[in-house]
Amino acid sequence: MLALRNLRGSFLPEIELKLLLEKQQVPDTLARIERLPTATRRIRGTRHLHSLYFDTSEGALRENGITLRLRCTGTQWLQTIKLDGSIKGGLSRVTEIERMVPAGVVSIDAIENEEVRDRITRLVKNTQLQTVAETRIRRTQVDLHLDDGTKAEIALDSGAVKAAGRSAPLHELEIELIEGHPTGLYRGARMILPDGALRFSRFSKAARSVLLAKHGYIEPPAVPRKAVRVPITRKSSIGEAAEDMLQECLAQISANIEAVRKTEDMEGPHQLRIGLRRLRSALSLFNRVIEPSIVIQFANEARWLGHEVGRLRDLDVVLNDVARPFYARIHREPGANLVLSTLERHARKVRADLRHTLSTERVNVFLLGLSELIQTGLRTPAKPNRKLKDLADEKLEKRWNHLLTRAEGIESFATDQKHALRKALKKLRYAIEFLGPLYAPADVKRLSSRLKTLQTMFGSLNDAAVTQLILCRPPLSSINDPSAQRAIGRLLGACETRSVYDWPATIEDWKRLQAFRPFWQHSQP
Repeated sequence: MLALRNLRGSFLPEIELKLLLEKQQVPDTLARIERLPTATRRIRGTRHLHSLYFDTSEGALRENGITLRLRCTGTQWLQTIKLDGSIKGGLSRVTEIERMVPAGVVSIDAIENEEVRDRITRLVKNTQLQTVAETRIRRTQVDLHLDDGTKAEIALDSGAVKAAGRSAPLHELEIELIEGHPTGLYRGARMILPDGALRFSRFSKAARSVLLAKHGYIEPPAVPRKAVRVPITRKSSIGEAAEDMLQECLAQISANIEAVRKTEDMEGPHQLRIGLRRLRSALSLFNRVIEPSIVIQFANEARWLGHEVGRLRDLDVVLNDVARPFYARIHREPGANLVLSTLERHARKVRADLRHTLSTERVNVFLLGLSELIQTGLRTPAKPNRKLKDLADEKLEKRWNHLLTRAEGIESFATDQKHALRKALKKLRYAIEFLGPLYAPADVKRLSSRLKTLQTMFGSLNDAAVTQLILCRPPLSSINDPSAQRAIGRLLGACETRSVYDWPATIEDWKRLQAFRPFWQHSQP
């Protein structure tokens, strides 16, 4: 059992799960807390907290990852130093040094740890510390005791962050671990999560004040997010690589869920589907450090959600990448406007359905569970001394052989076989994106470029196939207008022609790739 609370003035490792709330979710969360069994929770009451954050005019503490805060708790002032902080998937880990100070005056001399005190003194030098931000929070505190021995403190915060003459409301749920294992935080969160979308908090209150001062907001606007390269090296352990890659997948998925919920940008569904596919790829790469049943569970959930997202993504492609450009090229096509307006209405309905799905309990449980898996659920490999590079060679070779098998008889492929080969290409490409940093960049780029060219060809063929499916189903097939049906027929004919003429070139691209020796085989015997 991990005990985290010690005497004030000493180092305190703080581990807490932080979730952002909408204003309307706050009373719902409180109601769920109150419905917990009395043996599980003890409501300590509500109090008002006034916190002041200090730094030099140049932000010397912030630039070095240090927060210096004074907090008024009734008639007393508590000085807190926070350092070595990180927050991933809503789970915050930070080291705290706390000390009561008189009269609400910040005091470097009051820091009992000599190393930290000297470090801050050097950073501050002879400059005057000044108030750079403040928060005024109404906090409801609840003690949580679970039957597995977990002791935690729930803080339900509503208030405002103020900096640089600006103010922004903040509503947040924090569950801090007092005793036990971090898995208890996730269990507690599941017990009290309100209805509506789950949003991991990505910033401390101090970091939010910096955003407010610089940009005028405490939470960046929701925008589509592409995948980011995971900086693994040959010195990385298999467990470290798995954690970093899965964390990147979670970050991409979470950000694009918000982009779909709050924007009309068609890149949001596209990047969300990519994030879910990359997650499935990462899970299969590291199935030796994750319980097999858990791999299956999350892969199935990612596949389900990807299907839901794919309905909107496919409509976006047909409407914006296929139908609109086609009708713009041929001009004055009778019925084209009716076809486009029907597609637009259908896309709006599917978008609304998807936004509802993204706010359901099933998606919240998926996201919370994925964060818990990354932060607490990875296990030591059966061969703990095995090198990451050896694992990469094995996995890439397996994907390559799978691709070769899928391509057998490519000259006579039916539509479903083309689709299966396209998926195998994607799996190999995602694996290379994840594991590529372990190899020579020039070698990785050469193969990646060939894969990208072939994938573009397959993507074009897939767009044509998806267009045919959508145009031949309601509501498009139900349009009772001869001119609209003629317009649909012309578009279907163009898609069929495109597929027929593009396929021979795709086969030739495949043969060039097939003759290429993959870079991971260069160092193999």
